[in-house]
Amino acid sequence: MKARNRPPRLESRPGPQPPAPPPTLEERLVAARVAGPASVPGRTELRHLVEAAGGDAGECWSALAAVTGATPRAPRIDPACTVGAVHAAAARIDAVARTGGRVAFASARPASSFGLLAGLARAARARGAQVHDAEDAGPMRLEGRTPRWIRWVEQVACVTDGASLLPASRRDTAVEWCFLVGRSALVVADGPFAEVAAAEGLETVAFAGLDRPGLLVAAAREPHVCAVPVHPDRPSRSYRVVGEAFEEAFGALGGPVAGPAGAGGDPGPGGA
Repeated sequence: MKARNRPPRLESRPGPQPPAPPPTLEERLVAARVAGPASVPGRTELRHLVEAAGGDAGECWSALAAVTGATPRAPRIDPACTVGAVHAAAARIDAVARTGGRVAFASARPASSFGLLAGLARAARARGAQVHDAEDAGPMRLEGRTPRWIRWVEQVACVTDGASLLPASRRDTAVEWCFLVGRSALVVADGPFAEVAAAEGLETVAFAGLDRPGLLVAAAREPHVCAVPVHPDRPSRSYRVVGEAFEEAFGALGGPVAGPAGAGGDPGPGGA
């Protein structure tokens, strides 16, 4: 029978089809590209970073896999690891907040992480925490340039030149900030701020990507470090799903939730 003489192909189930189920939290994290495959670092670069982290390479890879799901062949963040870490981090913030403890927040990448951290600062404050806040510290030399200040915006510390919020990548910047905030009961931060706090033995919730394997490995080894694996340098709106995961985690713990964490309050890199 020629194709033009064939009867039309009929649907096996005529009528309205059931709607597709909503995406899971893990699927939304991958869609926002804060979890899933990593474009940077690649396999070779990640191997070099792990080797530079010190210690036995095999143990480092095992620790990294436990926290992120990454392997030498697959530099990726398993979204299930991110969700599990969010719940662990929310429990740490809640435990400190309920005792009225002091929590210090800092953003090394304000164009990406500021909104999320500002939302978490609001949530911690609503649950009873004393969230560190202060007047500008400076002028001083930071990131190899002067004049620079450390400024608290919505109770999140950032580096500024007085006009814009700037990224922080150097350890000396984080050391200066750590001296200013003192021995807080908990630090919630990213980048060098999280690395220095963890190295000082402070209870730390760190947001870290595969570009900082030393911090992720420390989370597997040191009980005072809780790392939430997320890819860095995504647009601020990409982390809203992480904030919603925190809101869900706080809700499961009971008590007030100020949020959703990560929504709004994002001045971006030029909004000091």
